[in-house]
Amino acid sequence: MKKIFALFILLCCAAALCAQDESWGEPPAEENPENPEEPGNPEKPEESEYSPITLRDKVLLEIDFGFVAAFSPGWTEAPWYNEEREYESEQGARLDSLVSIDIALTDAIRVKSAFLFSIPEKNWLSIKEFYIEYNLLNRVFFQAGLYEIAWGISRFYPFANLPARIPYSNLAGDSYIARVTIPIGIGGLELLALTRPEYADNVTSPSFKEMAYGAKYNLAFEKADIDAGFLYYREMPLRFFVSVKTTLGNTELYTEGTAAVPYKTWDKAFFSGNIGFVRDFFKEKLTLAGEIFYNGESNSYWWRSKTDVLYEDSVDLYKGFNGALAFIIRPGVIGMRIFSQCLYTYEENSFWLIPGISVKPGDLFTISLSAPMALGSRRDVGDESNYYRKNTDNHRPYRPFTIVLGITFNRKLRFAL
Repeated sequence: MKKIFALFILLCCAAALCAQDESWGEPPAEENPENPEEPGNPEKPEESEYSPITLRDKVLLEIDFGFVAAFSPGWTEAPWYNEEREYESEQGARLDSLVSIDIALTDAIRVKSAFLFSIPEKNWLSIKEFYIEYNLLNRVFFQAGLYEIAWGISRFYPFANLPARIPYSNLAGDSYIARVTIPIGIGGLELLALTRPEYADNVTSPSFKEMAYGAKYNLAFEKADIDAGFLYYREMPLRFFVSVKTTLGNTELYTEGTAAVPYKTWDKAFFSGNIGFVRDFFKEKLTLAGEIFYNGESNSYWWRSKTDVLYEDSVDLYKGFNGALAFIIRPGVIGMRIFSQCLYTYEENSFWLIPGISVKPGDLFTISLSAPMALGSRRDVGDESNYYRKNTDNHRPYRPFTIVLGITFNRKLRFAL
């Protein structure tokens, strides 16, 4: 059953990757397409990072219920290669319920917890978030607990999201963070200490050497938004980053850069950078996004937490030049979305292409069809250094060519007590 979900998970990810605004371009990993709904607008939602606690009601309860069923035929080798291949088909269904409780204990103290119930799953209950916030006179904001934060801009290659970078490809676990945010003028300063289960013997009382430390400063000008910061952890290079985003008409332009310095030797620096855009056409009937990314580091990874559409996993950032392009067409008929996304790594001459279509005949139901496929150079069994995925065992159930048909039902309820 686990393999069935992992496979139909990979396949429904065709729509799921495009459906998540902030996740355009994630490389295929042990994906979980629990939600193969249509893509949304790729622009990230605007959030005020330095706003005070404004919970109007003392208790806010949110319940997000979802059901998904999918069928996914596929092949262990792409049909355009003259290789022996096996046909496989997987099918499955899953129920999820995310329950979030937001409690304002006082005007200055807030506690939020989120629990995910999933069946059929061995670990049917998991804690997604659990943290406390303290507002000191609307001047200093403290936040501590189990949660995730994101730095950087890229929807395809989150190399500048330094809190999500991890030293190895093994599972690192979700982050436990203590953070202080101080609004300053048109921006603000953020200081944090972070640990993960892989970093510490006991995440409830980690030693100083079992934690990562970082800072980020933001300047929000009228025409541009600028972030700069660093993150240090003893098992990773000392990394610095800067990102700049601006909007010209209907086009969002952005660029980011990082410098990684091996702190044990201090003898060199490895530089990475990108430039990208997102643009709407024809009154948002068409959205186009693209990016060129150069990764100067080898063996570089970032951590993706489990969501309702993807399993938690470490994801590679391929060295050298990479490119990404995606589009969404919204004809305006029965909630139809026609979408496609392509990732390319130059050094491996490897593509990951996800074309698809989805319709929404009602407010709660979505039907999607997609065809994730790997193109370009082929790898032998056990070699996973590019996008060509082979179904080598039950733990890495990748297929280089597959088709996914998914049906989802989703309903969110919100109560103020």
